[in-house]
Amino acid sequence: MKYKKVTQPDLWTSLFVTFLTTGFVLLFLATQVNASSTPNRVQLPLPELDTPSDNASQEHNDEEWQELAVNIRKNGSLGEALNRLKISPATTHAITQLKNSRLLTNLRAGDKLHVWVDKHHNLQKILYPKSQTLSYELINTDEGYRLLEKKAPVEIRTETATGVIEGAFYIAAKKAGLSARSIMNLSDIFAWDVDFSRELQAGDTFKVIYETKYLKGKYIGDGSILAAQITSNNQKQVHNAFIVRENGKTIGYYDKKGRNLKKAFLRSPVDYVRITSKYNPKRFHPVLKRTRPHRGVDYGGPKGTPIRATGDGKIIFRGWGKGYGRHIKIKHAGKYTTLYAHLSKYSKFKKGNYVKQGDIIGYMGDTGMVTGVHLHYEFRVNNKHVDPLKVKFPDAEPLAKKYRAEFNKTSTFLLAQLNRLDSRTKVAQGFE
Repeated sequence: MKYKKVTQPDLWTSLFVTFLTTGFVLLFLATQVNASSTPNRVQLPLPELDTPSDNASQEHNDEEWQELAVNIRKNGSLGEALNRLKISPATTHAITQLKNSRLLTNLRAGDKLHVWVDKHHNLQKILYPKSQTLSYELINTDEGYRLLEKKAPVEIRTETATGVIEGAFYIAAKKAGLSARSIMNLSDIFAWDVDFSRELQAGDTFKVIYETKYLKGKYIGDGSILAAQITSNNQKQVHNAFIVRENGKTIGYYDKKGRNLKKAFLRSPVDYVRITSKYNPKRFHPVLKRTRPHRGVDYGGPKGTPIRATGDGKIIFRGWGKGYGRHIKIKHAGKYTTLYAHLSKYSKFKKGNYVKQGDIIGYMGDTGMVTGVHLHYEFRVNNKHVDPLKVKFPDAEPLAKKYRAEFNKTSTFLLAQLNRLDSRTKVAQGFE
């Protein structure tokens, strides 16, 4: 038997090949074990599949949704409206459980809702346009319904208006370009110092610096009055008003010395009407045909003219009186009482209700012992009649010290702008 002689190099070659073969097998097995037990392994990129992304899928779903519109009926509700669209009561219940659900459940007759449902008629979205600049949107998410508030960006501009009173203040203000809203605001600001039906005379003037609001370049209404000036009694008296705001909220209106323009009582319970009879202890009564004290002021105007409470208080009487007809008595701060007589009808407030200054409590009429439509207004202090046109009303709190420095700077500037204004010139825009 012949033996083949193995040389030294051949031996090392065989061992090396055996080692490599065994090593590769072990390495492969280890790799497979690690691959199955290690979650963060690196993978080769896969070829892109022609599938839509989440957003694209959502857009596709949106396209499959059906848009419906529903109006809120008289004495209707969100649940009643959704029921008409065949949306389940369970969905309405889920909406009412949201913390801010009142934004969508506090609806009025005539409100319109835009509703989207999917192919299974499940509610996906509601859009409730509350106003031109504010809307509420309910959306269906993986976590349930969400109710969002959406505000449109509004541009604020500064405008001015001036005018000379020739007849009625309202007509002059309207002619100067003020909206009905701004005219009412102006009369409210000066309501405690100026009797618009008695003190304004031909030749008196007014000047106003106010805000206007624009949405996408389109005028949508007036904003706040920043400063105003009115003259009365043939321009013998000058009344100024300057706004004070904090974090966008109006604190009040004050004169140049920081005195609050608000008083405990309004000077007049009605707007833009004439005085037909003043306080007179010896007046000749037109119905009884004899001398009888007239312990109030009579304001003439159209039937149905709104009548406002001249101060905060509690209604202690609302009913009929032989001479007064339909009338209301309000108790204020213990010692003050006001009376409003000859009403055509009452507002929502009843005996025992508390009212705020400026609340509408009734409407002008001709009930009781009268010769025509008017309001008879009385003012009593400790149950004694006083002349409503001459009584001195207590002031409200003056401007707080923390606002003083900024107010002095702003009011000085605004007053300079008011003094520049007349019917021929206008203040520069955007001066704030």
